[in-house]
Amino acid sequence: MQIPMLNRRGGFTLVELLITLGIILILSSIALDNYASASLRARITRVRAEHRILSQAIEVYRVDHNQLPRMANSFYGDPAFDTIGGIPVSGVMTHCLSTPVAYVTNAYLMDPFMEKRESAPLDERFYTYQVIPASIQKNPKSKFWPNALDYYGEWRIGSVGPDLIFDHKFANSAQLPYDPTNGIVSFGNIWTSQKARTDCPPVPLLLGSH
Repeated sequence: MQIPMLNRRGGFTLVELLITLGIILILSSIALDNYASASLRARITRVRAEHRILSQAIEVYRVDHNQLPRMANSFYGDPAFDTIGGIPVSGVMTHCLSTPVAYVTNAYLMDPFMEKRESAPLDERFYTYQVIPASIQKNPKSKFWPNALDYYGEWRIGSVGPDLIFDHKFANSAQLPYDPTNGIVSFGNIWTSQKARTDCPPVPLLLGSH
């Protein structure tokens, strides 16, 4: 006589559900990390590409006008150049690179790491642009700017980079170049300068007010 088998209701045990949930969470974490890294790399690529465009335009402007494009800075006190939409700005590019001759279509390029940070001051959301000889003239007691001229050349363009910090408050590390080999999110700013230096600057020579 054949003994009838008891029917087993289909479904998962609690342990099986917890294991499945754990696997899903691990895979989601990996996917989010990959997305974040890809997003950061895309912004870094954009910064370097836009810096190349600006640096080429700066040098063409210099050839045409025998001077560098004017930077915005509060020490000039000229609203025609030192404001954007009526808001005072310092340390950024001015419209002279796009008007009346369009060396670039838009001189006011925003740093992709800062452009959505609406709580930040307006000039912190654009790329940093500094004409170093003008800064030497306006800050004759500064020890920083003469050394910066020797290191960077007459101009430099900067992005805060993935760490979103311009000045890290140690060793005057606003001069620290971003190096992805230290990790995709690491200390340092993305700099492009006339001398195209990519090594770490001699920090003791670049200390001081600037």
